[in-house]
Amino acid sequence: MRIAVGQLWQETNTFNRNATTLSAFENWGVARGEQLIEGYGETGELGGFLAEIQHAATPPEIAGLARFACWPWGSVDRETWANVRATFVDALNQAGKVDAVFLALHGAMAADDEPDLTGALLEAVREHVGPDVPIVGSLDLHANITGRMIDHADLLVGYHACPHLDAAETGARAARGLRSILELGKSPVTIWRKLPMITAAENHNTFTGIPARLYRRLEELEREDDVLSAGLYMAMPWFDAPDLGWCITLTTTSRHARWKKAVDQLADDCWNLREAMENVERFEPTDVVRRALDHPGHPVVIGDGADATNSGSPGDQTDLLRALLEQPSIPEGAMTFLVDPDAVNLAYKIGKANPFLSRVGAAFAPEYCEPVELRGTVERLVELDFVLDGHIGKNLPIHMGRGAVIRAGDVAVLLTEKSGPGSSPRLYETAGLDPRTCGIVVAKSPAGFRAEYDPFVAATYLSDCPGCASPNWSRLNFYRTTRPLWPFDRIKKPAEAKWCAALRTKST
Repeated sequence: MRIAVGQLWQETNTFNRNATTLSAFENWGVARGEQLIEGYGETGELGGFLAEIQHAATPPEIAGLARFACWPWGSVDRETWANVRATFVDALNQAGKVDAVFLALHGAMAADDEPDLTGALLEAVREHVGPDVPIVGSLDLHANITGRMIDHADLLVGYHACPHLDAAETGARAARGLRSILELGKSPVTIWRKLPMITAAENHNTFTGIPARLYRRLEELEREDDVLSAGLYMAMPWFDAPDLGWCITLTTTSRHARWKKAVDQLADDCWNLREAMENVERFEPTDVVRRALDHPGHPVVIGDGADATNSGSPGDQTDLLRALLEQPSIPEGAMTFLVDPDAVNLAYKIGKANPFLSRVGAAFAPEYCEPVELRGTVERLVELDFVLDGHIGKNLPIHMGRGAVIRAGDVAVLLTEKSGPGSSPRLYETAGLDPRTCGIVVAKSPAGFRAEYDPFVAATYLSDCPGCASPNWSRLNFYRTTRPLWPFDRIKKPAEAKWCAALRTKST
């Protein structure tokens, strides 16, 4: 038995006007054929799938297709998408006959002229392998599920955890589902229902947050013999694309009426949570810094969701930095980071221990903020390469290029050449900073940062800044989404949105 595996992973923020190019994928690691297995066979969903599929009655031969993965950013440009698609098709041709295909995907990924890259890749693979070869895909729980995805995959398996700590486990669940299809000859039936709603990412915590009990329900369903996968996809909200909205999926091997009832009940429960999901307390930059200073313990973490690099924002927002620099004193100091390759280049020219003076920030998204004058000393020059284990990553190599730490009074500013995991203290630690002992630390993340920061911080506050990933919907211009869509349209029932209200079923 031969199984082809590949990966196409990026979370696209369509409000980030900077295109994702081929060089971005190359920076994070493009791999083809055997290189995919050798280089990334123990990483995330790929690692979980490859480890679990070896428990098959007869361990299969694995044919590597291609891996294109990069950090969340703007829409993929046309030329890059054409290159990616052609590479996968060529890899399928070289692989020859296969018995199944596994693809590690995100599910909210767009190109300039293609709002559904996940569905487009699944469609291209289906055209190549034909209707009888099972195709299984893994997804982030922020995927925007489309009919195209459902039509061209036999089984989709999504994260159950936010913060995303179950990437490898999701790959393993996908492998077990594929084994059921191949070894037991089970024919999948997928029942799914879209909901016309998006909600604030700060409340997407599946461990202790508002939707937690619904994810425990998914786990209960997956323990049933007939169920291959149960998914609840809360949708990447900064994804201006048709059919944007939450989705519930249930893939089974039987047609019991109770499965439809289960999906309908989950859909009703999701809809009834929408108001609570939008109830988030955030504070303007000056106010949030004051509250952090007034808190009796430290460190205090400030979550900057609007400039969340994990959500595809550029990481160059300056409002919080300006508020920190304006403080006459910050006990134990503060640290933040800023994506600004020109400023990094300047710091390297100036050299370590020398004075630094430059306007920084707002290089990628000047429509949301203005540069700020940064006057200080070049404290460190570093290479920002590390391995991420935590939210989003499992053995995931991180390449953020060069970095420079500028000390400006009580504030340490880490300047970076490239974007990366704003949710992880590993970023600061790699630069020689210790977020566990400082007074205030900025995490450019709406919620995922809690996985690694909550165990040691004294308090958490959320900021309300402008940015590509602003939780304040009125600051963003959605014009491609299918309407009506809550909360833009104050609909009372999902049935008012004819485009998505119906329960749908797809059989293989």
